[in-house]
Amino acid sequence: MHNFKTIDNQIEILKSRNLIINDEQEAKEILMRENYYNLINGYKNPFLKTSVPNDEYNGTCTIDEIYELYKFDREIREIVFKYILKIENALRSQISYTFSKYHGHDNYLKYENFETLSGSSNKNTITKQASKIYELIGKIQNDIKVSLKHKDYIKHYVVEHGYIPLWVLVNVFPLNRLSSFYKIMKQNERVEVSKYWGILEKDLKTYLDTLAFYRNLCAHDERLYCSKSSSYISDNTIHNQLGIPRGADGNYEFGKQDLFSLIIIFKIMLPSEDFNTAFNRINGRIESLRTKIKSISAEAILNEMGFKNNWYEIKNI
Repeated sequence: MHNFKTIDNQIEILKSRNLIINDEQEAKEILMRENYYNLINGYKNPFLKTSVPNDEYNGTCTIDEIYELYKFDREIREIVFKYILKIENALRSQISYTFSKYHGHDNYLKYENFETLSGSSNKNTITKQASKIYELIGKIQNDIKVSLKHKDYIKHYVVEHGYIPLWVLVNVFPLNRLSSFYKIMKQNERVEVSKYWGILEKDLKTYLDTLAFYRNLCAHDERLYCSKSSSYISDNTIHNQLGIPRGADGNYEFGKQDLFSLIIIFKIMLPSEDFNTAFNRINGRIESLRTKIKSISAEAILNEMGFKNNWYEIKNI
């Protein structure tokens, strides 16, 4: 598929690889609408023969099943994106409130207002931290510059007041900026923020990285179900209570960097009513997928997501 192929060529390639296509016209319409690369290259793997090269399918898979997995992933993406945004909003509120309480609403982007590590005896450590602080301040100043052109409320504060309170400015931060801001706040302030969710500040740092990773996937409409973050969330009681096994390296095998790790964050950081709604919607999509995929077990998909057989027990923890 590296060279241009017509839709008819694409159909013939798929048939030659043992993929069942019952309605060629419908298959052509799907490929025209969704794009071969996005649909086939993105969602074929669970349906391939693992021991055979050249993308040969298992002999019972249909293009409709691949399409069902594609639609399932999109539905899950829409669900989790909504609840990531809910957590993100709460983070903006808690971080801006706490920081402003200690450093005011005007001229607060000062080096000394952040964790400078000045008590460290290691000058290299202090220098690296200073670089992080000044880099972040620079990026925030650029956020203001860009927002002045597009955000009327930012322009209003600059023109009318000469400053932008953090509880206003924080709304233009991308989540990774918000995460960076939290990580260099003074420790007592980080602790104060994390206490809102009843968790340790070091744990919240790991959750922020995972939230930012999955938010980015959702925002760019990228494949979600089998994605793995480069960051790991910290161990918590949910891993233990669900009996998630540990690998040879002693680490939990699931719920650390996969999609289920995000569900664990939801359980910890969402209000119970929101979590239960998210859980029910996700579970509903899973049960619907079970009825539409027959050539492989739905558990093969769930395993890619990090959802082990008893994943649903998280609702009652």
